[in-house]
Amino acid sequence: MAGEGLFFAGTILKNNRDLIKEDVVREELALKKEQLELQKQAAADKRKDARSKGQKANLQDYSLDGINPLFVPDFQSNVGGYQDFANNNAMSIFDGDAGLRNEQSAQERDLSALSNNYISLSSDITSLDSLVNNNKGGQLKLAENGEYLYKYNMSMIQEATDGGMSMSEALELYPINAQSMINKTTFKNPINALYDAKGSDMTTITNADGSQYKTLGDVSGAGEDTISGLTPDKNGNWDNPYMEQLYLGKEGLTNSEGLEFPVSFPEAFAFETRGIDIAGSTTFTDKLNPGSKTYEPELANEYIQFIKNKSEEKARRNYPNQLIKAKAEGTDNDTDLSIDASKILLGSTEKTKAFGEANIKFSPNQYDDLTNEQITVSLSPESLIKEQGSAKLEEFSTSLQVWNSDNTGVDAQGKVIYTGITESNQPVAAVEFSGQMYLIPLASLSSSVKKKIKNAGGTSLDLFKIAEGGSQSSSKTDSNGVGSKYKKKG
Repeated sequence: MAGEGLFFAGTILKNNRDLIKEDVVREELALKKEQLELQKQAAADKRKDARSKGQKANLQDYSLDGINPLFVPDFQSNVGGYQDFANNNAMSIFDGDAGLRNEQSAQERDLSALSNNYISLSSDITSLDSLVNNNKGGQLKLAENGEYLYKYNMSMIQEATDGGMSMSEALELYPINAQSMINKTTFKNPINALYDAKGSDMTTITNADGSQYKTLGDVSGAGEDTISGLTPDKNGNWDNPYMEQLYLGKEGLTNSEGLEFPVSFPEAFAFETRGIDIAGSTTFTDKLNPGSKTYEPELANEYIQFIKNKSEEKARRNYPNQLIKAKAEGTDNDTDLSIDASKILLGSTEKTKAFGEANIKFSPNQYDDLTNEQITVSLSPESLIKEQGSAKLEEFSTSLQVWNSDNTGVDAQGKVIYTGITESNQPVAAVEFSGQMYLIPLASLSSSVKKKIKNAGGTSLDLFKIAEGGSQSSSKTDSNGVGSKYKKKG
């Protein structure tokens, strides 16, 4: 069967592929793939945008509340630097870059610390301003030009930072925190020193009847120095910044009859000479200030004389006449004491009580115990009698510093425990302050305190006769400053 190989006896498969349909399917797949890629890119862009927006929204917010304008520019500059860093690195930080995230956290901690520091310093400035505005800046340090040191340092900080110095460097050079602005020593009235020099060398006066007194004597030189120190120059400036403080009422207090508490010298002048209770108003006191448009030179001269007179009155209270030797018999006409009371109080004693270097007579009928009377008095370094010695006076100054650290601008208050008379025959009140006892002249007490002590009765009544008798005598002086009742011996 030679021809058999030419014939195929199997099943023939027919090609049923639809090429057109296959092309359509391929195109659809390509389109879907392209759409998927677009969707992926859109999702990626959306996530990128979300990361960026999300990171910016997480920036810490820093308020300027409580920050003094002096510090605002520097603080805003630091906040701006932090925001720029965070925004520029937002995506990387969001994606988990640990180094950048740690840097952002460090900047946030630094800004929080800086904010707290500026708020604290601003609070200090507000407190210092309040003291000054309420005439209680006597505990504050002064710059060499007489300006409050914190205000001077603020102006220097502004000048330094304007010149390119960093705020931290400027604050190191010119600190303004409240603690560094408080004087370690209390304000000392410069006028008191002028009269204290006279008080340390009192003059002995002998009467015709043989009685003897010690008196403050001539204080005209101290008065002239007081007037000179209080008088400003033609430019309205003072040589002594403490004289300026006292003159302007920023420091120094004095008592005025009719006022319950000590007041500044401008307040006392307004009240005593014009009957004006200024109560914080500057309408009247501006007339005393050479830097004011309403300044009145003649009124200012009257005011300076007023301070001088008040200071002299205080000196005579602090250094009252001291009876050394009483008349031999009868009644002591200078004190209205009976001879028995005179012998008891002005004579010797078997028992004394020490107050530093001073001793008060402590035998029966030579002192009064007023512990239960609850009588309080204001205290200052100038009010203590010098007879107690420098160690006792320094002890008081130290205690006063501690007091002022907690009660800035408030007068120290002591409790009257005894009234008595020293071995040098000066009537005194023994006052307890900060757990210690100090002596002040009985004649220097305010009228209201005197009244309370007199109401208690007892030996205090006779002690006041001695104190007030000496005070009255010393107020009537001749041209030499000597009481007109007395003649110098010889």
